[in-house]
Amino acid sequence: MNRYVKISFEIPFYNQRITTENWQSSGFSSELEGISWTERGCGIASLRMILDGFLLAENKPSCPNQGEMIEKGLAQEAYNPGIGWIHAGLAHMAEEFGISAVAYRGKTLTDVANELEQNHPCIISITPRFRGGLVNEETGNIYGKGGHLVVAYGCTYDETGNLTGFLVHHPSCFLENTLPAYQVDVKPLEASFSGNFIAFGMDIPMEMD
Repeated sequence: MNRYVKISFEIPFYNQRITTENWQSSGFSSELEGISWTERGCGIASLRMILDGFLLAENKPSCPNQGEMIEKGLAQEAYNPGIGWIHAGLAHMAEEFGISAVAYRGKTLTDVANELEQNHPCIISITPRFRGGLVNEETGNIYGKGGHLVVAYGCTYDETGNLTGFLVHHPSCFLENTLPAYQVDVKPLEASFSGNFIAFGMDIPMEMD
């Protein structure tokens, strides 16, 4: 019998896409500032999803909006210009909300699944749109691993116990690539997963691996 694992509380979906219509409600001081972050907001959008999953499950107020959380991240030096969101920095940001986290490097999807089994939602580093190993039609180059952060909050196993897929929230700056509650098979995810992820939980020690 196939087995399905899912985090016991609801993980909301938030997108990173900032537009003329939503920059103000997203907490940015100007449309230009908001749109400048639309391609770089995956880490904060993913963090907000997980934080609010924990907070709302305990009937606590939700965390700030995208713009305010980006400001917090910048103040805490959780963002490295030209590189992106620092995993340890995102983990540290969760502490302010009473949620512990640990950033891992060089791990496998089995490690991610083991965290989900413990009711620990994860932010995982993957190739955007799960295109790792595929050819970029515009450049002719092969897509590498990583470069984008998404939320993993469920996984599936076949009848023999083999890991077969994950349930993820995939934010995007492109509407067509916005994928809430998306079921992705292990094969394209393995080709896209960088080996780096952050696990979140009330019972996780706050230390780097």
